[in-house]
Amino acid sequence: MNLRRISFSWLTVFLMLALLTGCWDRTEMDELAFIMASGIDLADDGQVEVTLQIALPTGIPSSLTTGGKAKKPVLVVSAKGKDGMEALGKLQQQLSRRINLGHRGVFVFGEKYARNGIVEAVDTLLRSPESRFNSFILTSSGTTAKEILNSPYQLESIPSIGISNMQDNDFSFSVKTDKFIEMSASLEVSAVTGAIRTINKKTDNETFMIDKSAVYRKNKLVGFLSGKELKAFRLFKGNFNGMRFTVQMEPPKESYKGTVAIQLLQAKTKIRTRIRNGMPEIAVALKATAQIMANDTPTDFNKETNLHSLEKKFSEEMQKEMTSMISRTQNKFKADIVGFGREIHIEHPYFWKKAKSVWADLYTKVPVSVKVDITIERIGRTQAHPNVQAK
Repeated sequence: MNLRRISFSWLTVFLMLALLTGCWDRTEMDELAFIMASGIDLADDGQVEVTLQIALPTGIPSSLTTGGKAKKPVLVVSAKGKDGMEALGKLQQQLSRRINLGHRGVFVFGEKYARNGIVEAVDTLLRSPESRFNSFILTSSGTTAKEILNSPYQLESIPSIGISNMQDNDFSFSVKTDKFIEMSASLEVSAVTGAIRTINKKTDNETFMIDKSAVYRKNKLVGFLSGKELKAFRLFKGNFNGMRFTVQMEPPKESYKGTVAIQLLQAKTKIRTRIRNGMPEIAVALKATAQIMANDTPTDFNKETNLHSLEKKFSEEMQKEMTSMISRTQNKFKADIVGFGREIHIEHPYFWKKAKSVWADLYTKVPVSVKVDITIERIGRTQAHPNVQAK
């Protein structure tokens, strides 16, 4: 009996050893090309051009660096093909290491490519098992993805890390891959991304800036939001961190400009919908609190009447900007980037069942009203311009 148990134990050991045959398909770190960012453009000859920004470990500064000439931290390569996969295959033929997309934090659509449709690129993102769904999606504005990925950035050794950090700090509009794919496939909301452009071209200070958002309709780029309209859109999305507004409170004079600036502390947007005579109607209400950041007027906002006047002025200005943004999405872009369709789906599911297939066109005719209520909680220590008598 004991002999049988011993034989069975040895048989178990041999079977386990047979399974532990080693990592026969392993890939060493020094055999991989780590892609930090990639971009896709439509070339002048009609082909697709893919650009990769690859980290070079020997060029990344570290605490062990003792001197000598620093090596370039990234390699940027491009190739053309009939589609993205063919171009990617040609890029692999240029590289001694296997392309690895597991570290990619940024994907850029070239403006020309995006205006012609992004269905193929989205399909590739979905199919690639290495794609990170928490990487940021951007669209280039006034330039190509290739130029963006070749642009330097002084604060980070790898430029794409700078882009990721800029998108992660809430001071620019950002969208990650999973959210973008969800919007692209949805009938309730149109897709939108952050938009990146180059500045200070052909100078020693050439770099990039993310100060716009790119609007898509039926998976094609239709335009950009910037300035006050972008601020209004960010408010809808609850992305108001560090957001500031300035109004002309008094006529400018020699001793002061007559402006007041505030920074938002809290903001909450409520959207209500109703169906009237077979058509949806939308009401938007924004309530926000703010603090005064600059007062270049002779007005003392310690006085309640002056403070109420300022609150009313800011409420009217922000209401005008939000109304302008919505009007632009309806009349020019014809794209529901706010997601009003989603609210109608939630509140009126039976109506949405009939309207969802035509929502992209119906949205342009839907009346939208906006009401804004700004409360200023902190007026600061300086109440008026120091060179004039407060009133």
